[in-house]
Amino acid sequence: MDKKPGLLPFVLLLGIYLILAAVLPAADDEVYYWSWSKDLQWSYFDHPPMTAVLIRLSTAIFGDSIFGFRVPACIASAFVVYVISRLTPLKPLVWGVILSPLFTIGAVLITPDSPLMMCWAAYLWWSVALHRHLTPGPDQGASTAVPLRLWLIGGVILGCGVLSKYTMGLAVPVGFLCLLLSRRPPKKWLSGYLLHGVVAFVVASPILIYNIQQNFEPLLFQWRHSAQQTPNALRSIVEFIGVQILLFGTIPFFLFPWVIAHFRRLCDDPRLRVCTCFYAVPLAFFLYKSTQARLEGNWALVSFVSVWPVAAEWFQTVRTSRFWRRSTILAFTPPALAVLVICVHLLWPISWIPPKLDRVYRQFALKEATQQVAEKIRALGESIPIYTDSYQMTAWLRFQSLPAQQIDGVSPRASHYTRPSRKLTDVDRAYVVTNRELKPEFTGGFSPPDLIATVPISVRGEAENQLNIRLYTRQKKASNETEAGVDRGE
Repeated sequence: MDKKPGLLPFVLLLGIYLILAAVLPAADDEVYYWSWSKDLQWSYFDHPPMTAVLIRLSTAIFGDSIFGFRVPACIASAFVVYVISRLTPLKPLVWGVILSPLFTIGAVLITPDSPLMMCWAAYLWWSVALHRHLTPGPDQGASTAVPLRLWLIGGVILGCGVLSKYTMGLAVPVGFLCLLLSRRPPKKWLSGYLLHGVVAFVVASPILIYNIQQNFEPLLFQWRHSAQQTPNALRSIVEFIGVQILLFGTIPFFLFPWVIAHFRRLCDDPRLRVCTCFYAVPLAFFLYKSTQARLEGNWALVSFVSVWPVAAEWFQTVRTSRFWRRSTILAFTPPALAVLVICVHLLWPISWIPPKLDRVYRQFALKEATQQVAEKIRALGESIPIYTDSYQMTAWLRFQSLPAQQIDGVSPRASHYTRPSRKLTDVDRAYVVTNRELKPEFTGGFSPPDLIATVPISVRGEAENQLNIRLYTRQKKASNETEAGVDRGE
């Protein structure tokens, strides 16, 4: 039985997150999602719309700033930690989670993972409550009937999760497997489970509406992105496991064989049954996927919400062993060291980290450089289109109140800005902000550009790169030929 924790520690944790949100630099993708919130749609090319909706609501209350758009991420992270604490009786494990990169520095970053993790944690908590209704207690002759409202709540949570990120779809087969493992007759839960699925479908229907409007290109893009093959499976899986260990330590991986060996016993308890399935099945899926494609480090985050209650059960079986007690502490060393290095670096920049690889201070530098670019363009006083070569730079310039557009095809990464496709050749005159000249295939019909200004991207006092403002003007060759034809009487 989980012990209900008090709310005060999590209110204090939320306060710490809000302080971090105000001082940490914005990441490129955060600014990208902020720009979505300025143009709310049914969904977006890269991800579902929940992140944009939350940012829109938050900035309306807390102001249109970095702090303003991060408040939902802070609330989501504090909620996830609260759910983990509710389900995990061994509180030292919870402290290890709190001190991991995801729940320190990463806790304040607003990305689709923020509402996804919140919805996954809520759905996990809901699933535990559902299974307790279905499982008879020691003094009960039969299971308690599941209230209709519980099924409806689960459907809303699932639908909101899908509106956050497509990864939430994994909860559907995992949840169904949990119900099969409950060994309860399907007549007690199948109709309710189908009802909750219908509710989830209705809640998530904006994604379907958007994809119909876009001929399903967004879903096809995500499918192709996830199905890319890797030429080196060993390197891919080692990289994947390495990133996860930096995020959460080694417990989720050395716990896996123990879970397989004790799976039947774990399934006898409603809480452990749910947590085991919601941890082991997604992790096994992403481990397999990492042998097929190079996965991004955040893809498997949902697995690590559910692992800690299972880890607490494992620890009870080995706590008398000094070796395992020490090993459990050491298991959190990689994430703790990662957080320590980041915190020290924020306060006193570490000299052996090259400015070119310093992603933290580079974000400070990008904000300052794009602000200078915006000031220079506004000072020119000419209202003409502004183009860039990537979604990141487009987002930063929009954050500086410039109506920037991304030129389709320059960057291999398509984005919401390239739907519909935009090209420099759509206009006769434009500013282009890049760190290099565009290739000729993107500037057909234009004269060589005029370099208007150069703004350095200075990371810790060293010019790591630069942004160039170039003015592109279409050649008037066609009109000159027409005038010559008129003079010849043609």
